[in-house]
Amino acid sequence: MAKKEENVSTDDAVMQMLLDLTDKDGVEIGITLNINGTVVAGTLVGPHTYYEGIIQSADGVENSTLSRVLHKKFTDLKEAYISERQEEEEKKKQDLIATFIHLKDAVYISANAQSPFKSHTWWRGRIDSIDGFSFKL
Repeated sequence: MAKKEENVSTDDAVMQMLLDLTDKDGVEIGITLNINGTVVAGTLVGPHTYYEGIIQSADGVENSTLSRVLHKKFTDLKEAYISERQEEEEKKKQDLIATFIHLKDAVYISANAQSPFKSHTWWRGRIDSIDGFSFKL
């Protein structure tokens, strides 16, 4: 999260509303993003869902050592996120806005073909890199 004046390119009211719906209400929304000429489509999810999904995916990794390491690292990141959110709420800093966007089942779309990724691909990107978006409710 960042203060609005630090990241003014993310103050799109529609995008912020969608991010609030996913983060605060757990809503998932189909979305297509245009980012510097690249098109990424997937399901918009909140950070908590993103971290939980990564942790579950890590548990399915065949290499048990890698699975344990990924599980631990992403659990730590999720807990840091939760702690940060709790601190924000305690301080009642309503002037904070999201700086990252999270997608599940993400695919890159080009004129030639979609990405080779199968479902359950997790994607995270900077909101200030988005040139445009469309969504389906």
